[in-house]
Amino acid sequence: MALGLSPVYHWETSDDAVVTFDAVHRRIIHIRSGGFDTVNVIDGAIDGEPPPDGLSVQLEQEGIHSLRFSPDGLYFAFLAKSRRVGTVQTMQHQPQKGRADFEILGYFWLPGGPQDCNSDLAMVSSHGIEIFRLSFEQKTWKSLKTFPSSVRICWLDPAASTVLLCTGTRTLQPFDFRRRNPKLPRFDLVLTRGHSIEPADVALVTIYDCSYCIHADGLTGKVSLRNVTNLEQGTPEHDIVIDISESDAPVGPLRLSVVDNLLIVHCLERMVALIFDIRHKERDIVPSLISPCTVTSHEGPLVIWDYLDGGIVLDASKGVVYQLRLDCGIILEDFLSRPPHELATVLKLLLRRTGCRDHIVQLLRKGLVSKTNSSEMAQGFQVLNSAYRQVIEALSQKSGTRQTTVSLQELEAQIAYQSVLSEKDMVTLVFHPHFVMSEGLEESIPTGNNDSFALENWTIPESLRVTNPGKGGKTPYVLSVVISYLRSLLGLQILPHKILQCFVFDICVYFRQEHLLQQLLHYHVLLDSPELALRLQILAKDSRSWATQASLDMALRVREFSVVAEMLLFSGQYLDIVPFIVTQKDVNFKVKTLLEELESDIKANSEDPELMQHVLTEIRLWKQEADLSPRSAEGGVPQPDLDGCEKWLPELVNTLTS
Repeated sequence: MALGLSPVYHWETSDDAVVTFDAVHRRIIHIRSGGFDTVNVIDGAIDGEPPPDGLSVQLEQEGIHSLRFSPDGLYFAFLAKSRRVGTVQTMQHQPQKGRADFEILGYFWLPGGPQDCNSDLAMVSSHGIEIFRLSFEQKTWKSLKTFPSSVRICWLDPAASTVLLCTGTRTLQPFDFRRRNPKLPRFDLVLTRGHSIEPADVALVTIYDCSYCIHADGLTGKVSLRNVTNLEQGTPEHDIVIDISESDAPVGPLRLSVVDNLLIVHCLERMVALIFDIRHKERDIVPSLISPCTVTSHEGPLVIWDYLDGGIVLDASKGVVYQLRLDCGIILEDFLSRPPHELATVLKLLLRRTGCRDHIVQLLRKGLVSKTNSSEMAQGFQVLNSAYRQVIEALSQKSGTRQTTVSLQELEAQIAYQSVLSEKDMVTLVFHPHFVMSEGLEESIPTGNNDSFALENWTIPESLRVTNPGKGGKTPYVLSVVISYLRSLLGLQILPHKILQCFVFDICVYFRQEHLLQQLLHYHVLLDSPELALRLQILAKDSRSWATQASLDMALRVREFSVVAEMLLFSGQYLDIVPFIVTQKDVNFKVKTLLEELESDIKANSEDPELMQHVLTEIRLWKQEADLSPRSAEGGVPQPDLDGCEKWLPELVNTLTS
């Protein structure tokens, strides 16, 4: 099922039992005689898991029918049947002064924890809204500000500090207490003649960090959304109108839920639900992501529900609290089964959801298998990497001072529960597995695991990189896609991580696309790194003449002096090796290697019979300078490693004997 219900709390039903939900803390509150118990709703919990430890609080106050915890959780406010509001310190159980001057319709805490043991509470009554400052030490209430109004109904979104008042048959007045001036422009709903607003007709919810007034009209089959916190978007021309009717017949009562920023419209008479993403539009129409689906629990379909905030459903008749759960895999399958959608569109939809990384990976793999055209893949990468760039930007500014670079480790910690993919994810989960499968290399190359990352899990073995036959010519599809992804990163000013650069290098060599590889290196698309310098060294030793100088240059830039020395030796530049070693103070170079290589180079010795003597002279001068150079002096000349060189430097024998 695309939409299901998981039981998260059970209780024994009785006449005096009250179960409510604190949306800010995502806490179920079971009010009983003499106190209450709480259980936190954990998103992503698996069915059957034991609930986390909650609170059990004693409270000698009869007739309580709702509770709201302060932002820091140290205090709570309660509303009794006598319409009296009071506050209590959670662990001391001592009621404080309350009010019972008028009919209270709702209340919530304003953002921020207690400041100097003070906190602010907004109270909505039939006379308007009043803000109180509570002093917990002195047990006093002080009225800070009032917003007088004749109120019939109110809707609250405590997490967003927004309130919606019904001040007439069809007039709504929003407030946003995050603003300096919280009172926002009022507006009228369009209603069928002779009807007035009822509590179940309207909801105030947060979707994509904006508060929306949602009017669910079962008579016309229309669900209308008005942005009440963004003044530029809170006008009729920006309203989102969703048509859920299938004919001219009335749809019947509607109820609303929001899960993972998806709007769920429950059609009670039909016993089906429709799921909408208000940011997904087709020709200015917001279509349902799936066909009408039934919502079931483990005990079968539910008809009589109380729809609470945060996707919480309460069935008081059975004594069960449920949490709505979405199966994004089924939603995606249903979505893709209808008129074809471009990759970028589907990626946008998935990136707006949490926990959809696996679905994105599978979608990209299917795109590679079906050889989706390059332009569509490029658009998809633009969407994917734009989301990645946003995470980088947010992380770079997190400390208050903008960082010029962000490490992959920091990024992975940030996106662990998001659906964004890093370069490492793309290589280890998408590109490398597809490459191995498409080339039939499963036995030669193990596919990596993103959780147990190791170099050998994604690197193409040297034997395959340099000896693969029958490649070249037209750029293979997988390589062109990887290059497209690389370009997308660079276009968004994201420097590709070395794991991607090394993978690009390897598959360029594997497919004999060395002209492309030279371009990528020349224009610094592939950046200097010790890993690439070593790869260039391998190519140079495999008779790729262009790689010799490229390897030397890169190794010098990244200070991989052992690679430079090996390449000078390999290219026969014997007279340059000793001066380079002395200048760079490379204490790890073994002189024996140089002399053995030179002695075996018949061509070099025939062209210059004195070559060996010149090199030996350089070595002797090096040793003399090192002997005269104080070892403790900064910048001194290091001693050459002459182990095994007695054959060419017989004086070493006398030195060892003495």
